[in-house]
Amino acid sequence: MRYKNLQCSVVPIPADETKSGRARFVASTSKPDRYGDVIDQRGWNLAAYKRNPVILLNHNANSLPIGRGSVDVVDGSLQVDIEFDMDDPIGSEVARKTEAGYMSAVSVGFNPIESTPRSQLPKEDPAHASKGMYFSRAELLEVSVVTIPANGDAVSIKNFLHQDRSFKLSELKHILDVDVREDTVIVTYARLQPEEPEEPEEPEEERMPKED
Repeated sequence: MRYKNLQCSVVPIPADETKSGRARFVASTSKPDRYGDVIDQRGWNLAAYKRNPVILLNHNANSLPIGRGSVDVVDGSLQVDIEFDMDDPIGSEVARKTEAGYMSAVSVGFNPIESTPRSQLPKEDPAHASKGMYFSRAELLEVSVVTIPANGDAVSIKNFLHQDRSFKLSELKHILDVDVREDTVIVTYARLQPEEPEEPEEPEEERMPKED
C-alpha cells in the first residue's frame, strides 16, 4: 500500500447540513508531491472504499476506525466528507481538534494499479518530469486524518474548486488578495521569476509499494 498526504483547510459544511462531528477535505489532487509522484484523479477506483468507508488516524489499521467517509472525484480532485464516530473517545477527540483547527491534514492509503515513471511519459505530457511516478490508476483503500502531512503546499478546497486552472500552483509566490463573490472567486497572486533550467536527472528506480 502507498500513502499520500495532503495538508488542507477544513471547509465549513453548508448550514443546512452542519452537525457536530463532520468535516470536509480534499483528499488527493494531481499536483506532484514532494517525492515527485502524481496521481491521475481520473483513475481512482473507489468501489472497495465505498464498501468499507473507514476513516483511520495516522494510517493505523490495527486500531478501530474513528469515523466513516463519503468520497467522490469532484472538479478534478478526490474529496471526502468525514463523519466522525462521536461515541468513540478517540473519534470525538479528533473531531474536536479538527473543528478547532488543531488538525487539518488528511492522507490516502491506496493500491497502485497502473504506474509509469514520469520520465518515460511523452515529453508533451503535462505530467512528464525527470523524477517521480505517475499513477494512472489506483484503488483507494482508506483515508486517514494525520498529524504530520508530507505535502504542505496544497490549497484549501474552497479555493481549489473555484480558482483559475490556467496557472500552475508551483508558479505562485504568494496570494495578494481573494475576492469572493456569489459564484466567482478572484485570486490575485504574485508570480515567481523564472529560474534557469536544471540539468536533467537520471530516472529513479520505482519504489516498492508499502505493505499494510
